[in-house]
Amino acid sequence: MPAFIHNNIVSGPEEEYIPAHLSYGQFMFDQLKKGGDQVALISGETGESITYTQILESSVKVAMALQNLGLKKGDVVSLSCENRFEFPAAALGIIFAGGILSTLNITYSTGELTHLLKITKPKFIFVSPITAHNVLESCQEVSSNAKLILFGEYDIVPALMYENLVKGGVIIEDFNLVDVNGMDDSVAVMCSSGTTGMPKGVMLTHVNFLTLSVHMKYYFTISKLNKKSSGKDILSGLSLIPWFHAYGFITTMAVLALRIRIVFLVRFEPEQFLKTIQNYKINMTTIVPPLAVFLAKDPLVEKYDLSSLHEVWCGAAPLSVELQKAIIKRTGLDFIKQGYGLTEVTQACCVDVTGADKVGSCGTPAPGMKIKVLDIETGKKLGPNQEGELWIKSALRMKGYLGDKAASDALFDSEGFVRTGDIGYYDNDGFFYIVDRLKELIKYKGFQVAPAELEALLLQHEGVADCGVVGRPDELAGELPVAFVVRAPGAHLTDDELVAYIASKVSPAKHLRGGVVFVDEIPKNPSGKILRRELRQMLTKPKSKL
Repeated sequence: MPAFIHNNIVSGPEEEYIPAHLSYGQFMFDQLKKGGDQVALISGETGESITYTQILESSVKVAMALQNLGLKKGDVVSLSCENRFEFPAAALGIIFAGGILSTLNITYSTGELTHLLKITKPKFIFVSPITAHNVLESCQEVSSNAKLILFGEYDIVPALMYENLVKGGVIIEDFNLVDVNGMDDSVAVMCSSGTTGMPKGVMLTHVNFLTLSVHMKYYFTISKLNKKSSGKDILSGLSLIPWFHAYGFITTMAVLALRIRIVFLVRFEPEQFLKTIQNYKINMTTIVPPLAVFLAKDPLVEKYDLSSLHEVWCGAAPLSVELQKAIIKRTGLDFIKQGYGLTEVTQACCVDVTGADKVGSCGTPAPGMKIKVLDIETGKKLGPNQEGELWIKSALRMKGYLGDKAASDALFDSEGFVRTGDIGYYDNDGFFYIVDRLKELIKYKGFQVAPAELEALLLQHEGVADCGVVGRPDELAGELPVAFVVRAPGAHLTDDELVAYIASKVSPAKHLRGGVVFVDEIPKNPSGKILRRELRQMLTKPKSKL
């Protein structure tokens, strides 16, 4: 994608015009209708499938049922379940009826759910058997009158049964979607990542979702044109990122709108993941860094034919150059496309669709997007190759945080740019490189140490299966870098060995002066981001002898 640099602001190509009155629900209604009896979704675990028409009919039935139950335009309806066939129908049904979709992370504790229910105040909550009890308990904590709607065959909690809502026939042509103002009306409240604190409810509008859908089509078109062996179509995609997460939901809906067949998985199981790519001849998938580590290091990968894959996008956290090269070498892929985004800007801000020319970059700004990099001390706009905080201006900008105007206002500057909290830089061609989160930088004697850099180096060590780096508070130095490490199977690593290994590769300020802690796993959220707050909590616990 072309980028333009003027006055130290990097701009993407021209945005396609999207009328502000448009409805995302109407857009998806029309796309599903065009798909007809083609297969839309396949379960990678069971092989079952449904068509675009079946999704559309179920969505309309859900919308009509919710309206009959009293749903009004602007009411919030929550959805708490794993990836399953009912998910897109329930989500789109909520939107068709004029409701605001709120997806809930199925791994949230009762406390986190209670926090979000207080913010969103849903009228209805769709749940699956694995989330029903937790959601019910959280509703009781906040004295919520929300009615639960349960997927599945068994009534395990007091709830309306989803199957009863979608019984019978429906005439699609007789259904009218609720009118909306696309620029102002929220279509969804998606949760922020919550890696450094309690999650917030990010209000996204119909125009936000429509713009992202247009961008996705643009990315696929440009990527196809840039391929060395041009002409490769994307006929099938693999969806593994949880749909309750903004990354998983928004990208999956955008691919569905392009009428590309989607094979989905409920969870990551190494053999199932690889078999699905091989057996369904998957062309495109989105991954997160832990999956990238798996592709680069696990010997199981070499036993499967992944040659059908020609589009792999990685997001949620920085992916090192070395890891990208390792994946390319092992799988035969031409390139792993690194993307960058945040829920507050409807996910995708940059995607590198050029090929392997800029390995390590997350690409140039999306159409219509402007990005500036500010010095974190002075606020001065920085030029190429200077690290600072990224600020973004785009039609993808969120409406705000639900119920938290102060936090929303603090995120925007007078020119309409959104503060990202991410540290990075751009090169002379306008390609961006993400270094780390501002809040996650370790401050050692005034020097800034990026955990992501040390993690990338640790992952190059054959004895390291996974890792996470945080700062250990220190009275004299401020913070000392400490690494939490998962040993690779059969490895007999010592902490001294890893400390010396890092010391041989970085400047003194970046040495692991806080030591190494060996653990069984690194805590991460469903999108693959390391939960550093949990690692910091582990530092405060009594140290066991290892």
